[in-house]
Amino acid sequence: MRRNQQCAPQTALRPWIADAMGRTAYGTAATYRIFPNMNYEIFFNFGDHCVNTSVGKALRPLRTATVFGPKTSCYQHRVGTYTDWFLVQLTPLGARALLGCPFAALINADANLEEVLPDSNKLVDELLKAGDFPARLQIFEHWAWNRLRHVDTGGRARALSALHSKMRALPFGAVDHFARKLDLGQRQFRNILRDEIGLAPKELLGLFRIEQAWTTLYLTGSIGEASALYADHAHFTREFNRFTGMTPIGYKRLKFSGDTILNGFNEALQT
Repeated sequence: MRRNQQCAPQTALRPWIADAMGRTAYGTAATYRIFPNMNYEIFFNFGDHCVNTSVGKALRPLRTATVFGPKTSCYQHRVGTYTDWFLVQLTPLGARALLGCPFAALINADANLEEVLPDSNKLVDELLKAGDFPARLQIFEHWAWNRLRHVDTGGRARALSALHSKMRALPFGAVDHFARKLDLGQRQFRNILRDEIGLAPKELLGLFRIEQAWTTLYLTGSIGEASALYADHAHFTREFNRFTGMTPIGYKRLKFSGDTILNGFNEALQT
């Protein structure tokens, strides 16, 4: 039995919450390699899961509620015979408003939700009792609304909201191009990236580009479509290998060999 579920939050919550998804499965234990991404996630673990922050490091048991920061390199997630998780992906604005913990604080790291947000125990307890994806999403959205009632939506908050939507849609171009799109000066734009995202503009754009490329490869199976995001096929292959540790052809072969999760692959398929 495998069930993957995904749902966009209520329209009014989308400046803060980018996505919600969950997975329930019974099967053999497996280790997945998760590809670099700009996701900032609150991951609720109700099954048998382990994780590390980079490939090759020791796996450790995953806590009931963990905040995962964006990753600039691959990491691993191991699931036991019973998989059950629910997660929400926050935008840069959502990270600030809901957790008070910007992307910059957790680049290539993770933290116990209780350490980031000491009053989160009630939310975790309610999600544990809920049992299914729709009920969990409803509980989280209600919790988010209660926290967002008095949020400041001016100044930097507006810039963070625009940053998420526009830079994901247009992951190319010079820094001044994006600063103009966000109605910011270059210096202000760089300061926001430093303080809120924790990456220089060039690093961020490179990460967005590879994320879009492997997502294209995952969804279409077309190396040609994925490499169109780069100067040429050789450039794409070099960047893909630098970020993921394998070639696009190798990933394509593994991706279509078995049951994979969205942004990674089952490493057992390599044997």
